[in-house]
Amino acid sequence: MSKRKAEDTEPAKMATAEKVPQNDFTIGLEDPVKDYQKLIETRVQVDEIVDDDVTKENFDRTAAAARDVIWRLLFDESDTTQSNVEKANQLLEEYRGDACFYDPMPYNEWIVKLRDEVLKRELLDFWREILVKKQLGPCWSRDCDLFDSDDTPPLEFYAHAGCTAPFAASLKVRAVLEQEEPGVPTTPGELSADDTAALTGEFEAVLTKENPLEEYRTLMKRFVLTKIIVPDNVHQASIKKMAAAARGIIWKLLFDGTPSSEDQDKAAELLREYKGDAGFYGPHDFNEWIVKLRDEVLTRELLDFWREKIVKLELGPSCARDSDYYDSDDPLPLDFYDKAGCKAPFAATIED
Repeated sequence: MSKRKAEDTEPAKMATAEKVPQNDFTIGLEDPVKDYQKLIETRVQVDEIVDDDVTKENFDRTAAAARDVIWRLLFDESDTTQSNVEKANQLLEEYRGDACFYDPMPYNEWIVKLRDEVLKRELLDFWREILVKKQLGPCWSRDCDLFDSDDTPPLEFYAHAGCTAPFAASLKVRAVLEQEEPGVPTTPGELSADDTAALTGEFEAVLTKENPLEEYRTLMKRFVLTKIIVPDNVHQASIKKMAAAARGIIWKLLFDGTPSSEDQDKAAELLREYKGDAGFYGPHDFNEWIVKLRDEVLTRELLDFWREKIVKLELGPSCARDSDYYDSDDPLPLDFYDKAGCKAPFAATIED
């Protein structure tokens, strides 16, 4: 059994990590971060020689107490106070940082449950400003050595309520600019059919009503997010081609007859994906078109789609909240959402 090496220190000041009763791992609601840090210092980050399994057990008990307190701070009160939200935020950041080092799997399983409850209770400010913006989702290879670089990044975790993972854009850049691996052909005569199409821009961007989101992602991966270097003008043309295909099938899903609930869900999923890509590659065309889509949605009185999809998921024009093309001083699209009795979901935050 490996041991954690003790540092030189006076015996009287040495912390102890012997197994202790479960109820000794207590974190209060008044100052949970202080209580948590004290448990970490006295039960986990100790100055004596300790079996690794004891350290892990003590951390797991501390982590369980932290999870319980975070849950209570957010969900026990009918009207969650700002003070409780801030305490939960601070404790969650502390816990995640330690979980990445000691034991990430319980955190990764639990944070999905926390996310689902946050969204169920429509705590959207906590979702967007804390969980998403501070990247407090599952631990992965970028912040935890216990995962390999080949493991799948937790993109799906953040793809809710109109959000995307803050690191999604950097992953796309890496996919586009990544150097060719040894053995991958680089001359036109040796390129695969997909790489040749990506290099020339000669491919068909066809999306169907059956599975438009997966078809869109597949085409983007084959012809836009490639591992070969594509001329800028060809790359931009391919992006525009994919954007036009997305706009076309979204329009058909919503306006070719009366759209079913399934059609509206498909349209919203693809719209969210397209908006995310537009915010990264260039939002101008999207921002012009989404106004036309909104007007047609309201003309046809698709009010559930308007309120539950476009407004609630913030699928209006790209802005500084979701695109680096804009500065924080640029105006937010408040007027876009000010229709059919709705307001922009972020309007209250601005007024505060």
